[in-house]
Amino acid sequence: MKRSIILFLIAFLVTAGIGGGVFYAIKNGLISGVQIVTGTGNTTPVTTTTATTTAEPSRTGEQTTTDAQPQTPTTPADTTDPQAPTSGDTTENTTQPQDTTTPPDTTGEQAPTAETQPATDKQEESTTTLPEPPAEPTTTPEQPQAPRITLPVPEQPRSDAHNVALMAREALRHSEKEAAMKYLVERGGITPQAAEDLLKWGNNHKTDALQEIADSRRPDGNKVTRYRLKSEDGSEDILLDVVTNNNQIATIESATPTPSDKTLISPESDHFTVTEGFMEAVRSGNMALARSLSIAEEVSPATVAGLCMIFEEDNFRMREHTPIRNTFQSPDTAGNLVYLNSTAPAPEPAPAEDGTPQQAAAPTQQSAQISLVLSHSEAGWRVKEVGLDNLLSTYESQGNEEGGRYFPIVKNPKGGDSLALFFGFNESDLTPRSLRQLQIVAELLKQTQGKLNISGHTDDVGSELYNLQLSERRAKAVKAALVGFGVQAEQITTHGLGKSQPRRMYNEQDSEQTVNDIRGENRRAEIYLDFES
Repeated sequence: MKRSIILFLIAFLVTAGIGGGVFYAIKNGLISGVQIVTGTGNTTPVTTTTATTTAEPSRTGEQTTTDAQPQTPTTPADTTDPQAPTSGDTTENTTQPQDTTTPPDTTGEQAPTAETQPATDKQEESTTTLPEPPAEPTTTPEQPQAPRITLPVPEQPRSDAHNVALMAREALRHSEKEAAMKYLVERGGITPQAAEDLLKWGNNHKTDALQEIADSRRPDGNKVTRYRLKSEDGSEDILLDVVTNNNQIATIESATPTPSDKTLISPESDHFTVTEGFMEAVRSGNMALARSLSIAEEVSPATVAGLCMIFEEDNFRMREHTPIRNTFQSPDTAGNLVYLNSTAPAPEPAPAEDGTPQQAAAPTQQSAQISLVLSHSEAGWRVKEVGLDNLLSTYESQGNEEGGRYFPIVKNPKGGDSLALFFGFNESDLTPRSLRQLQIVAELLKQTQGKLNISGHTDDVGSELYNLQLSERRAKAVKAALVGFGVQAEQITTHGLGKSQPRRMYNEQDSEQTVNDIRGENRRAEIYLDFES
């Protein structure tokens, strides 16, 4: 009897031990392919799967391993704890001895629950559970891609303002220019109104070069840079004002159509446009237009004529990048600096001692500035003052084969400015340079009822009588040239002053070169312009 009881207890303990061990192994994933579902509701069948060693991305409450490093099993959570997780949640990380005989489950699949998998009446045989297909992504209507705007390689931006102006030009050249312009608006590169105006202009014109015209600084610190986008047909351009704020963000604020001819100025034109038009008139020798853009009581005809002469002779042009810079501005006054460039041909080199011709030197680059003060009235912006000091020094520093360079605008003893033409030693013949300058004066006189008085002058070499006669011949030579260019003789009076009114005086301690330069400046004829209109 005792033996039977002992055998029964041994069998019971063995059976309980084996069952408990199997349950423990299944519970902790030491036997792959078997899943246990806990909780209430219908039970689900046990499904066998083929063991795999592929590592899956770790999910919440799961641990993943690879063949190289088996997972360390953990003990079940304490079921007496009310906060203990249910099956599939993260268990306490209590380390147990590693089982090296059975690889852990690495599929990363969670056990199905009653809510996710319906119950069946009987177990299916040899069923392989496949991973659930990924959820279908939420579909949204396909958005059209923004048009790609690329800048030409040779024309890379020099600044944020230049970059956005180039982008606007390329948007107009794009096959989908409306979409390209919309892209610039969305990116903050141009205001909606400016984009609308630019597109309207672009529908009627093909774009050409982009020219940087001027810049200024607003009281709030924002910088305004103006660009002229030229049209291919040369009929109408458009002005782009780009505002760069203190964070270096550039936006095209306005797009304003303007005539391609810079000399076509309207009362609505701003001071930048008038400055550009005035300088274009001077460059082209259009004295009448230059005078119409200036205040006659403030800017003398001699000043305008002298500017035209200098530009014609030295081929001055406004520099390529930012030729106009605003220095101050109020509602009725503005000051602008105009930057000029000119390329002067180098003099012919003298041959070597053996007669071998020498290679010509490279042309010399000249740069100069003119300061303009403009005033605003009912007629619009007009030039009130012209500052020529910088241009004067640049002009006089350049010599030429005609015997020196002297500024053609001089102060008249009676007040105002006069034009000066210069002669060689003991000569009364006009040089080609003087004839070119007189053509400019003649064009102005033919369009007005102006009068002019010409006075001849000499240096201090020679007798009083001889110099008086020489000065008279010089004055008459100027009159004859003007009459030859179409000016009425009755508009001109002449007289000679000899050496009585030198332009400059020299001292005994001056060098011979200085003395010769001063004498050359005194050999002249002055034209005093007195216009009635």
